Amino acid sequence: MKIGFSSKLSTEEPYCFKFNVFHMKKHAKTIIIALVVIIFLASLYLEVFCGHINLQISDIMGLFSKSEDLNTQLLSIIRLPKAVKAIIAGTGLAVSGMFLQTVTKNPLVEPYFTGVSSGAGLALVLAITAGLPPVYYSVAAFFGAILISLIVISLTGLRKFSLVKLILIGLSINIFVSAVVSSLTLLDSEHTRSIVMVLTGNISSSLLIMKPLVILFTLGMIICIFMVPKLNFLVLDGNIVTALSSRAHIYFIIIVILSSFMASLSVCAAGILGFVGIIIPHLSRLIIGQNFKLLFLMNVLLGSTIVLFCDYVSRTLLYPTELPLGLVISMIGAPIFIAFIVIRGSQFYA
Repeated sequence: MKIGFSSKLSTEEPYCFKFNVFHMKKHAKTIIIALVVIIFLASLYLEVFCGHINLQISDIMGLFSKSEDLNTQLLSIIRLPKAVKAIIAGTGLAVSGMFLQTVTKNPLVEPYFTGVSSGAGLALVLAITAGLPPVYYSVAAFFGAILISLIVISLTGLRKFSLVKLILIGLSINIFVSAVVSSLTLLDSEHTRSIVMVLTGNISSSLLIMKPLVILFTLGMIICIFMVPKLNFLVLDGNIVTALSSRAHIYFIIIVILSSFMASLSVCAAGILGFVGIIIPHLSRLIIGQNFKLLFLMNVLLGSTIVLFCDYVSRTLLYPTELPLGLVISMIGAPIFIAFIVIRGSQFYA
């Protein structure tokens, strides 16, 4: 009997090893996504059922029976609308940031570079100084954000569209409009505190725009899902993308407009929130990698989670005083992101 090592076995072993490693990595990503989903559900539970008045899951049944119970009214009029708006705000900013950072290949780009924040801020200040009721603030912010972002995109030029030009024009208009907002705030000392509170982000429980907001958000997310596969192509070098497709600039324009639209919906839902649009895409990449399908899902979950949890903290930490949501997000989110960079710095996207 011949004793020796089979060459067939030696050549197959590396493939078996690679196969096992692939499944280990796939299994690890499944666990990570499951953990993030659990954290998201926990944040949603805190936002909807916990606070100065704690509710029970059984109170949801009162919504179907149209009960006039206090808990049911609190759930339907305040808690659920705020939770929906928090999800819209977090998802809109995170997805918008992911799209813009991918197509511009610039890790410092955020959704507000297209003029969304400055337009919303100017509209909010004008609405407050004009004496409009607070229920119309979110509507004013939405249209202001849309208007300024359309001006930025049109100045960039649709035929000779340039992402670098978009960033420079957007940054310039943001600086100019922010100066106007600061001037109006200083001149109207009577409303200074109200303006500062509104500009730092806040989720209202107003039902005035809930239905159109949810419809527009759903349509926007459907378009985003269809655009996700394009990111695998657009992430390539600009010269390669242009050489391979004559429609590349059209995809760029669609993504920029889509990002501005999603960010505008976020402003409409929760005001101007920093941190989420620039940091959550980075955090998602550190956790899940560069698979855009999983990255899209991770941005949706993490963006929603941080806004839900921070809104719960903002309304309960110093009750009955409600802290500005944007400040709470920055104070909680920044240390978390720094910790991830320290732990997994070698994998940071650059």
